[in-house]
Amino acid sequence: MAISDIIWISANVFFKFDRVILPTKGRADRMRIDFYYWGCQCPLNLEMIGLLQQYRDVFTVSLHDVTDDFALAQQQKMYFPTLTVVDCQDRFFSPLKKAWLDQLAEGKRPTERPWQIELAVEPYQAEITALTAVNLEIACRCTGKDCAANCEGKRFFLLRQKQPIYGFIHTEHGLLLGGAEYLPSLQVPYAIPHRSDTAFLTCSYAASEKFDYKTAPLRALETYLCAEFRQIIAITDETGVFPNGTLDFFLANGYTDQGVIAEESGYCKLHLVQKQLQQAAGSK
Repeated sequence: MAISDIIWISANVFFKFDRVILPTKGRADRMRIDFYYWGCQCPLNLEMIGLLQQYRDVFTVSLHDVTDDFALAQQQKMYFPTLTVVDCQDRFFSPLKKAWLDQLAEGKRPTERPWQIELAVEPYQAEITALTAVNLEIACRCTGKDCAANCEGKRFFLLRQKQPIYGFIHTEHGLLLGGAEYLPSLQVPYAIPHRSDTAFLTCSYAASEKFDYKTAPLRALETYLCAEFRQIIAITDETGVFPNGTLDFFLANGYTDQGVIAEESGYCKLHLVQKQLQQAAGSK
C-alpha cells in the first residue's frame, strides 16, 4: 500500500499524506494559517495537525505536505520539518503548541526565539544501535514525549524509503541519549544538492549542556554510509541547536561549511555543511 493511500485517525483528525484544507465555518476574513510539513519526518507533525484541527472554527487552516512537492518546499524556502505561515506573511518554525495558538486566537502575534544553549563538548558513548522500523519508537522519544501513536506515522513515512537502516541511536539502560538519522538527498524536498552519491542528515540529537551525546551516533552513521555514499550533507543554524546545530558542532566533527543557505531575521542563519565520507570511517 502506498503511503499516499494511508489515512490515519489520531487526535480526532483524519490525516492523509497530501494537501488538505481543514473544514472551517463562519467568516471568510478570519486569520489564515498555512501549515507546511514534511510528512512525518518529525513524529510531532501528526500531533500538530491534530492540534490545528481543534482550532478549525477559529482560523482558516490549510495543510501542505511537501513530501513529494519539492517545488512547493523550495518556493517556501523550507528547511525545517514544519513551517507555519500566518496570513501569508509571518513565518514560524518551532513545533506548534496550544498556548501559542491561543495567543494567536486573541489577536496577538507571538514572538519566536531560537533555542540556544552551551553545547557540551565532552564526548560520551554508551550503546550505539542501528535504527530500524523495529526500534523506531525509542528514537521518537527525541521529542521529549512518549508519542507512540505519532511514531506510527513516522514508521510508514520511513518504510516508503525501503532502507534497512534509518540511522543510529545512542541509549543507556533503555534511555535515549542521542541519535543521527538520514535519507538519501534525492528524497529530500529542500533546496539542497540532490545527488545519488549524497546522503542528507535529517536529524542529529539530543542537545545537552552535560555531555556530547550526538557525536557517537553520528560517527556510526558516517561509517555505515561509506558503503553507499561519497558524502553527507546537513543543515545547521550558526548558534541555535534547531535544526541539528550548532555550526561549531559540525566543524568540530570534520564538516566543511558550504555557506549560508537561508536566513530568517531574528531567528536563524542556516548553513549547508558537508563531509566526505571516505574520511569519515577512520577520523574526524
